[in-house]
Amino acid sequence: AMRNNAPWLANIKYLYYNPSVAKTRGDSTPSSPFPTTERINFRGWPDAQIRCAECWFWGQKFGRIDSDLTISGDTLTLTNGLIDTGFSRLTADGEWVNNPGNERTSLKGKLRGQKIDAAAEFFGVTTPIRQSSFNVDYDLHWRKAPWQPDEATLNGIIHTQLGKGEITEINTGHAGQLLRLLSVDALMRKLRFDFRDTFGEGFYFDSIRSTAWIKDGVMHTDGTLVDGLEADIAMKGSVNLVRRDLNMEAVVAPEISATVGVAAAFAVNPIVGAAVFAASKVLGPLWSKVSILRYHISGPLDDPQINEVLRQPRKEKAQ
Repeated sequence: AMRNNAPWLANIKYLYYNPSVAKTRGDSTPSSPFPTTERINFRGWPDAQIRCAECWFWGQKFGRIDSDLTISGDTLTLTNGLIDTGFSRLTADGEWVNNPGNERTSLKGKLRGQKIDAAAEFFGVTTPIRQSSFNVDYDLHWRKAPWQPDEATLNGIIHTQLGKGEITEINTGHAGQLLRLLSVDALMRKLRFDFRDTFGEGFYFDSIRSTAWIKDGVMHTDGTLVDGLEADIAMKGSVNLVRRDLNMEAVVAPEISATVGVAAAFAVNPIVGAAVFAASKVLGPLWSKVSILRYHISGPLDDPQINEVLRQPRKEKAQ
């Protein structure tokens, strides 16, 4: 509907959109949702308020999509952006400046959900993180179109918080790349190899918190904290998203031998708590005598090198 200069109003109950998209030469991956790679001129476009109850794009269901779009010259502004799949809820505000030679995109918003594995499986992705709620705040900008995030010009900040859950098999699908980004997967494999009597296939945690800021394609963090039942892990360092390499430090503090670790395990699941309690009675002497482990992680993301730089023994209590 359109009245005078008011925005176009589109209330859509069902939409299935599967266009012929422009593709990058030699690559089958769509590079644009539009059927041409030429510059898009939206100067003549009307402002629009779009409400779609059930939307499908390229054969994938997205669920509810809302957006308010306004046009000012070469700038398209998004407010009240929403994608709600029923398993996750993404909000977004931002703008796309489509000025030749000075194209840029900025987006900020929140991503929420009660179970990260269910949210990922909705899109056919298997994640090694199970049963965890997720809460992400993001504020990002780069110098290309919205659908073409450019690592070299990517800047912004991301706050992430995960609730109680489990990290299962690390090398699982594309979602495992999120853990691989900070080499959490490689660190877990190292711990399982060195302390195989303690670390099983699953790693239970109470929370994971991280604040990361990105400058010109390099992501930095000094506050990634994993509150685990078997160990607490703190990580800091940088990841170069362009070169795909990293330089990180990780500190691991064993928790399983402490009473609080067993109590936390019972709080998550009585069966798990019983298993942790039993394990705490038969732990190998090596793990129970360790107070702090420090690792240096460096090299390519696909094959990082992990070097143990400190193994501080646990102090025996005076008799």
